[in-house]
Parts: sequence; C-alpha cells; structure tokens
Amino acid sequence: MGFQALSVYDWLLVPFYLFFIFLIGQFIKRKHQTEFPEYKYFLTGLAIKIIGALSLALIYVLYYKGGDTLGYFHDALCWNRLLIQNPAAFFQVFKEGTNIDNYFYFSQSTGLPIYYKATDTINVVRLAFLATLFGANSFLVASMLFAVVSFGGIWKMYRVFVSEFPVIYNQLAYSFLFIPSVVFWGSGILKDTITLSCVGYFFSSFYIIFIKRKKFFSNLIGLILSSLLILSIKPYIFIALLPGVLIWTVNNYVSRIQGSFVRATATPVFLLISSAFAYVILLMLSGQLGQYTLDNLLEKAVVTQVDLKADYYRGNSFDIGNLEPTVGSLLRHSHLAIEAAIFRPYLWEANNLVMFLSGAENLWFLFFTIIILFKTKIFGVFPYFVKHHLLTFSLTFSIFFAFSVGVSTSNFGSLVRYRIPILPFYISSLYIINYFLKEKKASQEFLKMPASVSAA
Repeated sequence: MGFQALSVYDWLLVPFYLFFIFLIGQFIKRKHQTEFPEYKYFLTGLAIKIIGALSLALIYVLYYKGGDTLGYFHDALCWNRLLIQNPAAFFQVFKEGTNIDNYFYFSQSTGLPIYYKATDTINVVRLAFLATLFGANSFLVASMLFAVVSFGGIWKMYRVFVSEFPVIYNQLAYSFLFIPSVVFWGSGILKDTITLSCVGYFFSSFYIIFIKRKKFFSNLIGLILSSLLILSIKPYIFIALLPGVLIWTVNNYVSRIQGSFVRATATPVFLLISSAFAYVILLMLSGQLGQYTLDNLLEKAVVTQVDLKADYYRGNSFDIGNLEPTVGSLLRHSHLAIEAAIFRPYLWEANNLVMFLSGAENLWFLFFTIIILFKTKIFGVFPYFVKHHLLTFSLTFSIFFAFSVGVSTSNFGSLVRYRIPILPFYISSLYIINYFLKEKKASQEFLKMPASVSAA
C-alpha cells in the first residue's frame, strides 16, 4: 500500500499548500499577538504540528509499509472515485457507511474499501474523505490538513490555560504544543488526532459557556459536535471527561455563593445532583457507548489483560496483575494502571526506536513528577487538587483517563498513542503546581523580610 500513497504529485503539492497555510497563520498571529503574547508560539506550534503529520505519514509509508493511516487514506480515495462515478451511491455510502448493502457500489475502478461496518473507523474515513477532497487526493496534503484542524483544538486548549495562568504561558506552550509524542501521534490521519482535537474543542467550548458564560450558541455547537465525534470514535474519552467537567462546574458555581457555611453545605448537594445527572447521561448514551458501558468495560479490561500476556506481543506488553470483572478488582489495580498510562514504557522496556524515544520522554515525565512530590513532601500535593478549578479538572481528567487507558490497553505500541490526551493536562498540572509553590515561597520570603525593607 505504501508505494501507492506517495508520488511526485504529493511533493509538488506540499509547498503550494504550505504557502497558503502559513500565509493564513501569519495573518492570525499578527492580528492577535499585540494583545495576547502567547501568539508568539502560534506559527511555531503550527509548523511543529505539520512536521509531526508529515513525519508520521512518511514513517507509515517507508518503515511500517502499511497501517491504519494508510488504510483510512485508501478508503477515502475509494469514496472519492465513487463520488465521481456514481454520486447517488456515494451520498448513500457517506450517510450509512460501507455496510453489506452499500459495499457492492464499489468496484475495481473505484477500489474496494478496507474498512467495513465498524462505526468508529467509518467516521474516520468520512473525515479522511473530506481531507482528500480539499487536499487534491494527496496523502501528504490530507495529513497536513488533519494536523491543521487538530492544531485548532490544541490551540484552544492552550489558550484556556493561559487565560487562567498567563504568567506561565511559556511552560504551558510546551505542555500543549511541543510534547513530542503528542505532536507525532496526534497529527496524522488517525483516530487519535481526531479525538485529541475534539477534546480541545470540547474543553474550550465548555469553558466559554459554563465558566466565562459568553458566546453561548457558537460554542454550544462546538460542544455538541466535539461530543458526538468523541462518542462515535472513542467513547471512553467522553466518560473520562464527565467527572472533571461536573466537578469543575460545581466548584465554579459553589465558589460564588456568599457565606462559608452555606457554601460548605451546598457543595455535597451539588456534587450529588451532578453525579446523578452524569449517571442519567451515561444511561441515555448507552447505545453510543456500546462496549464501553460499565459492565462491558469490566469484561473488556479482563479480556485485554489476558490477551496482553499472549506470546505474539513478543515483549511489547505490560502486566498490571490478574484482574477480575469487578469494580473492587479494578480499584485495587488502579494505581498500576495509572502509572503504566503515564510513565511506561520505561527505557529498559523499549525494544525498538519508537518505544525508546517514548521511554526517554517518560523518564522526563517521571523526573518532573518526582520533583513536584519532593517539593510538596508527597502528601502536601493533595491540597493542590482543589487549589484552582482548572487544576482540579485537569488532574481529575488525567487520573480518570490514565486509569481507563491503563486497564484497557494491550501493549506499549497502543499505549503511546491512546494516552496522548492525558499528557497536555498532566504536564500542565505539574507546571501549575510548581507555579503555586514558587508563589508560596516568594510570599514566605517577603514576610520574613525586615519591616523597613518590605515597606520600601
């Protein structure tokens, strides 16, 4: 498949599209940079994102010589040819997917799709089709367009954090724009690129509607569309988002209540109501969640853990212990699942170049975490969970999502891709805690100064 994906045609189109992408990017940067200093990273972040998409595309073509990203592109081209040859059939396929009735619209002249029936993969093909439509059927250009749209979601996430913590916008830029694995696995034609981007659009729209309380209708559309895409591709991400956004909303509104007694009384009431609301939402979405309902998740986690021990993974798997399909068993193994999702593979567990680079990155995450735990004397880190509403959400989502990935992922190759939504939130949380620690230290040093010096 690889040799069909690239040609001289691709290399001729890439500079043409790059020119217009960066022309628009330069306009956006100049328009906003005077008022918002974080825009100094806009073009750099966009460039890194596009480099990530092109790198992933070339690695799949030249090194792996196949894989999902090429499969999605192949099917998108089949849809493109069907649109030209039989528009009526195409619109039916676009609406219903390549099910048993619609598959026979395809022929040798259109090409035969690889993906069949599965809703999550068909949704990726739909988006890949749009990318090829606007990208002149070029694999590299379509990958770049995925990166550009994904960058929009990441940038919105970054700006939410900067609006709350403007002093550390440089550190936050690394958290959201420059983490290597997030750039690489979150930029090409993959499910992970779409869901990462949707988390960004969901998060930003939620923040503007419920926290800032402005631009309701436009952001409501963004919230609904991003939610539907997440649910249709990786529903467990939506499940991981729910606790954080509900706690964030409750804390935000409770903090506005006058009187400490009333506020303390209202907090558990609102949390109980929001928990019931979340449960109702999950029940209403049970059809969309499919295998990711609670009962199915328990079974899936156990099956996955048995599967990961199979010989065919050849040392590329990890083991968090013997799971049983019960909530108690999952909770007993939760710390191992979270640790695996954030910090593994370790360097000594890497058996190829991609895993080695991921292990080196994980070593930095672990080192940074140890520094924060050392500064807070380990247990002193817990008060920071409620120090700021955004930090509460960020840590809650990181933990829930890390747990979900850790118990349901079969090997390191999948893990390094599936976990990428965790990393911007987790690393930014560490930077925020570090910022609070520096503020606390500066305040203590100021109080220790002689009265004459502090007055001056």
